Amino acid sequence: MAFPVPAHLPRRAEPQDATSRILSRMDEATNKTLNATLAQSWLKELDETIQDTRQRIHDRIHSDYPQFEEQLETSISIQERLNTLKTNVDELGESISNPETGLVPTLLSALRKHSALANEAAQAKIRHDALEHLAKCYSEYRNLVSLSEGGDLPQAIHCCDSISRSIRDAPSPLDTSMVMADFKRKFNATRARTEELLGDAFSRSITFSPQELSIHDTVQVRQSDKTLSLQDIISSLSPDALSNHLSTLRRDMTTHFIEGLLKQPMAVNTNSEANVHRLVCFPSPPNDEILSSRLANLSKTLDFISAHLFSRFPETQQTSFQRSLCKSITTNVLNTLLIPSLPNSFSDLSSYLELVREAVSFEEKYIIGLLGNDPHDRPVKQWASSIGGHYERRRRTSILDEVRKTILEPENMSEVFTVQVEIPLEAEPPAVILIQPQVDEQQPKSDDDAWGFDDSDTQEDKADPDGWGFDDDLEDGTETDATSPTATQQNEEHVNGKGAKEDPDPGDAWGWNDEEEPTPDSGEATDESAWDDPWGDGSTSSEPVEVRPPPAPSIKAGKVATRLEKLANKGKKAASGSSPSSLQSSASSSPAIPPAPPVSMNPRSEGIATKRPSKLSLSVPKETYVVSSRMREVLAIVNDVLRESQEFTNSRLVTTEDPAASQPGSTLSRTAASVLDLYRALYPAVFKAQLESIEGPIRYSNNCLYLSKEVERISVSPGVKELVDCASRFKVLGDSWYADAIEKYRISVDTIITDGASGFTYTGEQERYDECESAMNRALQEIRRLQRWKNLLTKSKYYMAIGLVTDAALSRVLEDVLALPDIPELESHRLSELCRILHALEGLFVEDPEQPPFVVAYVPSWLKYSYLSELLEASMADTTYLFESGALVDFEIDELVRLVKALFADTVLRTNTINKLLEGHPVSSEA
Repeated sequence: MAFPVPAHLPRRAEPQDATSRILSRMDEATNKTLNATLAQSWLKELDETIQDTRQRIHDRIHSDYPQFEEQLETSISIQERLNTLKTNVDELGESISNPETGLVPTLLSALRKHSALANEAAQAKIRHDALEHLAKCYSEYRNLVSLSEGGDLPQAIHCCDSISRSIRDAPSPLDTSMVMADFKRKFNATRARTEELLGDAFSRSITFSPQELSIHDTVQVRQSDKTLSLQDIISSLSPDALSNHLSTLRRDMTTHFIEGLLKQPMAVNTNSEANVHRLVCFPSPPNDEILSSRLANLSKTLDFISAHLFSRFPETQQTSFQRSLCKSITTNVLNTLLIPSLPNSFSDLSSYLELVREAVSFEEKYIIGLLGNDPHDRPVKQWASSIGGHYERRRRTSILDEVRKTILEPENMSEVFTVQVEIPLEAEPPAVILIQPQVDEQQPKSDDDAWGFDDSDTQEDKADPDGWGFDDDLEDGTETDATSPTATQQNEEHVNGKGAKEDPDPGDAWGWNDEEEPTPDSGEATDESAWDDPWGDGSTSSEPVEVRPPPAPSIKAGKVATRLEKLANKGKKAASGSSPSSLQSSASSSPAIPPAPPVSMNPRSEGIATKRPSKLSLSVPKETYVVSSRMREVLAIVNDVLRESQEFTNSRLVTTEDPAASQPGSTLSRTAASVLDLYRALYPAVFKAQLESIEGPIRYSNNCLYLSKEVERISVSPGVKELVDCASRFKVLGDSWYADAIEKYRISVDTIITDGASGFTYTGEQERYDECESAMNRALQEIRRLQRWKNLLTKSKYYMAIGLVTDAALSRVLEDVLALPDIPELESHRLSELCRILHALEGLFVEDPEQPPFVVAYVPSWLKYSYLSELLEASMADTTYLFESGALVDFEIDELVRLVKALFADTVLRTNTINKLLEGHPVSSEA
């Protein structure tokens, strides 16, 4: 039963032929519809269709019957011809392919027989040719053996060449045969033996030793009676063998008879006997040797070799071999004789120039003339044309090596010398003199004077009306008193209750208020201002008369502010418009600023500024500093170099024709600067550990500054302009090391106080107080360690360095204490005690115990720091009095306000005091 096709699928098209239609119907029939009638209808329809088809065929044939008959006959004829052709083809195949009588088998059999016969003929011919060629080779080989054994080596070499050509031309079957391989082995062995005998004959013809060269005209072949000439031996050698022998010959000649003769003193003899030519060398005493004799020995050697050896070579080999010697000879003349013999002193230069001229002549005669080198290739002459530069560079290297040894040698710290420095007094602008008002001599004094100024000192001061003692002449030669009308303007009178005039302030008399930039001095020392001997050497001046200002109205009679007054006026600077902070920043940024000269000051002086003459003719002070003795050695080398450079230039021994070339003596002149540059470059690297010590940087700074001044003096001479930059660089280097050393310890003490004191907070606690005290003591010891500089630096630079480091410590304490927002009574007392620890530094600025310290001249923050320690324990009245009297001008107004707020409780009195402070510092009026 057929599978029912779903209705949604497309139906098959209706069949066109009857068979397909019937089959389609049979397919559509089901069990119910299929019966005999239906099947009979299908058969009937098929029969009808067949009958209809037959009828149509019949009708088609009979519609054109003649044509049908014609086509039928044609088809029958074709079938007949096809059968005939098939029969003929079968017969032809039989006649061709029959194994017995067929054409192809018969032809193939004949061809096979012919091929076999041709192959036999070819093999016979090849065998004949191979045997014939082999017989020829064997005949030549027997001739080679006889020649080789008989010692006729040149003929044997020619025979070897012939056999080699025969082997090369051998037929291909013979070339790969075993007999030919065996023949090649025998031939190679014989040829090697022949070449070995020939090479041995060549080696025995030319023999080398370090002291002797022998050339034999003839030589006997080993194991035979045959004698060969040197020319035949050389011409018989193969190109490769000859090239190897010539390379060995060139090497031996260069080693023994070129380098050897140019390297050491030798005596050369030649002789000829019985066909043997000998050149013998033997050492000669070097004491009285003349270097030109080495060139003479080499010339004799080249003449000998040219006469007895070069002429035996073939022409092509002779030219190439001679030219191959040119490079080694000229190189050895330069590197073995001329360059190592460059003189190390000017006295030997003249004789050396004669040697150079002989070397140039030698090159012209032998290298160009005898050996045939290119005339444009003259390395010796080219080198000799710049002999002046070579000599100067050699001297430069020698000098720098000497300097390097001098610098690298361990330095003995005790080997020093002192340099005296004259520091001329600079022109000073009009200075100010402070006039101190007189007070009652019966004014009560404080018993706890921290500065130790007793009445005896005061009486001595009063006894000397001339507190300054300026008796020096002015520039025009006249004497003028500092306080006379011709020297000063009219002094402003600040009259007290008794109407007395104020005394001049010594600080202003020395120009401490000057704000001009310092200029470098022209003496040995650098960056120093005029130094007034702080020890009072040669000075007859005494302290001004000690007078005191009236006490503050708020202070009771039993508590007079004499102690604070003394601190306020001890060596006080006149108000010059520069704040303490500006001085501090200037000192930290440039440690080399010149200090103000220390003077004998009235510790209680205070007054109003007047003017004095702009210039005073003072004696030029002198100072000394320490310099390593090695600097003299370095300078001696520099001077020697400059002297030699001048001698070399003036001698005119060497001239240059090239306008672009440097002038004679210029390299030596520049070497003087290189000596100094070498010291400047090597010393910090080699002695780095030493420069980490306390004295190391100062010693190096002194050395550099000393070299700077000495080099500057030398550079004034003509022709040594290169030294000007050296002097400048040494000046900068010396100042930099001096400044860096100061800055190093400024940072050190600042760090000690910053880390140890931690801002001075909570000092009321004993543990914190102990930490702060320890930090202050360590800072004190750190600064005292710098006293090692005292014997190294000039006085002014020493005190300037100590002062700047001290100022860094004081500035740190000032900044931290003034930044405290609240200072209880206990902490104020303890802070004052801590501040007094650094008062011991005042002893570093004392030379004469009978003279007061001059610490104020070198420590900008000293007065401010001293007042701070007192203000921490002062009353409001003391503070007000000091402010009104102008003693606290070093403090900024906001600093004073913060300090008052931190020390005192909030009362009406504190408010009034702060308001008074906010009005600003009192200003003194000028006359």
